[in-house]
Order: sequence, then structure tokens, then C-alpha cells
Amino acid sequence: MSRRSAGLIAELRARIASFEGGGNIVGESASGVMPLGAPFDQALPGGGLRRNALHEVATVNYRDMGAGVGFVAALAAQFASAQPSAPLLWCEGGRGSLDMGGLYGPGLAAFGLDPARLVLISPAREVDLLWVLEEALKLGAFAAIVGEIDGRAKALDLVATRRLQLAAEEGGTPLLLFTGHESADASVAVTRWRVAAAPSSSPPRFAGQSLGLVGRPRWNAKLERCRGAEGGATWLVEWDVGRQKFSAPDRELGDSGIRREEMLELVG
Repeated sequence: MSRRSAGLIAELRARIASFEGGGNIVGESASGVMPLGAPFDQALPGGGLRRNALHEVATVNYRDMGAGVGFVAALAAQFASAQPSAPLLWCEGGRGSLDMGGLYGPGLAAFGLDPARLVLISPAREVDLLWVLEEALKLGAFAAIVGEIDGRAKALDLVATRRLQLAAEEGGTPLLLFTGHESADASVAVTRWRVAAAPSSSPPRFAGQSLGLVGRPRWNAKLERCRGAEGGATWLVEWDVGRQKFSAPDRELGDSGIRREEMLELVG
């Protein structure tokens, strides 16, 4: 192992140790699935997303890149909520290739992902990013790991994704690989998602007055491929940050324009 690689591993271990209870959690996440909410769970084997697996997320078009990051953040928030004492690793890819800005803490918090739990790393090269992901997965110390890499990257080939899948199984940790608006040419990802932005729900109103809130984020999400099940289904889904679940939009609103359960929460 090179001195540079050893330094990266030492830095990761030090950051993990700074989290209370952030030791090895392989026993908690080495098996099972994470329920996502309806209607996804009906289509996924076991009723949810496998924990110890590689899951790839891409967008339909370039303009959906922001929505894609939000979808990944929602998935990461679900895994993080299941292990509240464990950190979450987010490896930011080269912003030049994906042409996006940096992560925005309040935006992540709006999806239920606490920025204080994030360990952020920005490897200089794509091959370094893949190496960091693989080694971090083997540690088994993260609630989830997110990696950003251009789906057209030469380093992201069948061998690389196979190594990532094996590392996810070894460490019992989910890897959410965001490939931008291009999928990897060859991948062993257990699931592959293709998402596009959709108009959000109407902002809640009460007694004809706006509450100054924004509507729930929505996506058109397609499960392109799923190991052990038939892919190809597409759903319109929205994110309920309070319940940390995806759901099909509820079109039956009260006369005030706000969902009945949300009205009860507001006045209760």
C-alpha cells in the first residue's frame, strides 16, 4: 500500500472514530433490506432495497441532475435513520465531469440527512474515488456510502463494479452510486434507477392562506434493472421527510388544499 493510500485510510478511520458509537456495525447491516415505502417495496425482492449491495442511480436528462442528487439523498437518509449512531460517507466526484456545485447542507437537511453525520471526501481522480469507495465499504462502519462518478468514466467498468459489489457484501454496507445522466456501460449493480424531476406537490394551505412552505419533492422513478425481480416499472413518487418514506402522491386533499393528516399535525 502506498503512503498516500495509507494516509487516506488513516484519515477515514480517524473521522469515523470521532462519531459516538461509530465502531464496526457489520452485524447490524450485513443482511436484510431497507423498506423504501410504497410503491417501491412491492416491486423489490424482500420488500425493500438490499443493504449489502451496490445500487446505481442515473438521471433521464442532464437537466434532472439536481433531482437525481435529491433522490440519492433521500435514499441515504433512509439508511442513515436505521443506524443513527453511524456516520455516512459521501465521495464527491469531479465537479467538472458532472458540472454541478458542491453539496448544500440545508438542502440535505431538508431531505432528513443531518450534515453533521457526513464524512466528505473529494478524490482527485476517478480511479482514486473508486478505491476509496471499495476500502470504505470493507470497513463496515458507515450507515451508507454515496459515490458520485460520471457514468462514462473509463475507470467505471465491469471489473470495478464487481469489486464494489463484493466489498459491499463484505462490509454489509449499501453503496449508492450516482452516475449523473449516463449509466455505466457495464455494471453488476443489484438495482439501477433512472429518475427525472417531476412537479412538486402544491404547497400546503390552511383556511385559504399559504403556510409559507414548499411542496414535497417528486420524481418519475424507473427501476431499470433489479436482480431477482423484473425491472422496467416507472412510478411517480414523492418524499415524506417526516416519515422518511417514499409514497405515491395522495391526490385526495381536504377543502383547504392540505392533506388531512398534515392538517391534524399542524393543529394538534
